[in-house]
Amino acid sequence: MLQSIRSGAQRTGFRVLIFLIILSFAGFGLEQVLFGGAGTSVAEVNGTEISPQELQAAIDAQKRQIIQIFGDGIDPAMLEDDRIRPRALDELIERTLMLQTANAQSMSASDRAVGQIVASVEAFKVDGVFNPDQYKVVLANAGFTPERFRREQIQQIMLSQLQQGVMGSDFVTRTELLAAAEATAEERDVRYLIVPDDRLSTGASLSEDALREVYEAEPDRWTSESSVIADYIELSRDDFMEPVDPEALEEQFASVRDEYTVAEQTLIAHILLIQADEEAPAEYARRIDDVAARLAAGEDFTDLAAELSDDVGSASLGGELGFTDGSVFPEPMEEALLDLDIGAVSSAVMTDAGTHFIKVIERVAGESPDYDSLKAELAQSMQEAEADQALLIIVDELRELSFNAGDLQQPADALALSVSQSTAPVSLSAGEGVFSEQVVRDALFSAEVYDAGNNSDVLELSGNRFVVVRVAEKRPPELLPFEEVAGTIRMELEVGARTAARLAMVESVKARRDSGERLEEIASADDYEWRVELGARRAGSLLPPEVANLAFSMSLSAGDSIDSVELVNGDLAVVELARIEAGNIENLSASERAAMANQLTQLQGQLSLLEYRSALRGNADIVTR
Repeated sequence: MLQSIRSGAQRTGFRVLIFLIILSFAGFGLEQVLFGGAGTSVAEVNGTEISPQELQAAIDAQKRQIIQIFGDGIDPAMLEDDRIRPRALDELIERTLMLQTANAQSMSASDRAVGQIVASVEAFKVDGVFNPDQYKVVLANAGFTPERFRREQIQQIMLSQLQQGVMGSDFVTRTELLAAAEATAEERDVRYLIVPDDRLSTGASLSEDALREVYEAEPDRWTSESSVIADYIELSRDDFMEPVDPEALEEQFASVRDEYTVAEQTLIAHILLIQADEEAPAEYARRIDDVAARLAAGEDFTDLAAELSDDVGSASLGGELGFTDGSVFPEPMEEALLDLDIGAVSSAVMTDAGTHFIKVIERVAGESPDYDSLKAELAQSMQEAEADQALLIIVDELRELSFNAGDLQQPADALALSVSQSTAPVSLSAGEGVFSEQVVRDALFSAEVYDAGNNSDVLELSGNRFVVVRVAEKRPPELLPFEEVAGTIRMELEVGARTAARLAMVESVKARRDSGERLEEIASADDYEWRVELGARRAGSLLPPEVANLAFSMSLSAGDSIDSVELVNGDLAVVELARIEAGNIENLSASERAAMANQLTQLQGQLSLLEYRSALRGNADIVTR
């Protein structure tokens, strides 16, 4: 089973799913953990310190999110720690404030609630069912331990409770509803005629002579950029990949074996008794004895949990709490489980939460990885690590040697590297291969490289690549051949003539309407299709989206009640706005009113949450270092 899980974990889709799942729990920089070790804190929030390790974890989390969004083509500058650090620290401070507030208000998360989250994550399932082995492997691949994952889910639940509490406390007044209805339920009478695309004659002469006239009149527009032929040295991790020594591979396996070992998992249920504030010790002891006696008498554990357990979350499910590997529940509970067989129930177990009677429902045996199942993965990991180290050593040497070199051949010879040359001219706006990256072109055309004739700095590119460039040959701007730009000139003339024709069409319709013709009469006289919609609303009308957007941006003032818009198929719609009637809440159905009220409440709740966070920050004692 372990081998099949590990094999599945190597598929690209699976890796992406794991990443997205972990990101889904990363609100406010959830990557932070309580690291040990000394070190000056980077910030202090109401006495709670934020360590450098926490900040670095948050920075790394944001880097992964940026890479996920932009992919391999990302500008390396976007991943610089100094650029990400301010935002990451700001999010950690805000998260700390929110958690402090949630704790102060005694917010918490039951084991059952955490268990439900874990059980709902698809990446933890095999054949649609939660699998403890899969759970361990996914967490290990993502750098999580079960306890760390559990702690972060508790914190996330508490944060969610606080946020929902703030947002849910807002409400909408009738005055606000009336104002919203004026815009939402506003009605407009709209007429429009449709001019087919093929009936908009450009009226322009697009002969070759006309194109050449434009070409010769504006030579600067058809002149190319300055360009260069460039020399460059490119290095990547792949250049340094070497076979792994078998003995070193076996040693690596021995050192990481424990990380891939899946511990035995135990599914448990419990009956929890909590002493109430007003409950006398004797009465509490009597309740404990009563449960023990009824269990000893053979009463069904599930029924007793539903009847007697004070853990509301698990009581309705027979007391079920989920799986543990020995580290999920309080130590007294875990110790009690060690002596229980499947189906057995413990005696009373005391924890800070109360008194538990624990039942073992199921045990799933742990598994240890075998060498063959991990060999390829470990070999690749070791190859990449060694290649990265060798690459960085050469990059440092190249950086030093190329700084003062008169060309690239000198450092290339010293380091047994090769110098390549661009296969096509490179301009500031375009290039091929390594020059397709803007950061390389910017360096190539910088004053230090283009004007002074020096080698560039060693540039870090996406995909573990580095490059240093130099101008080999400058090519000045030149007038592009007519044949190369004729198509562009033709298109510009067509677009300009088409725009003029459309403006003329609108002005013609306005003039004819001002002279007394109605829009439908104009359409009939010129054989255009025309349509009308009375009482159209912003949402839900039968108007084409382009016409609706235009109609609800127009006014009834003189000269503004007729306008045009291009439809998605290229036809022209000449639109007339005939009437505007302010919205009235009485014209909305009950479901429309409810939807509008719900939308406004959510919006105001979000605004309230922003204000709440701002207030917490304003009243907090925050020190950054």
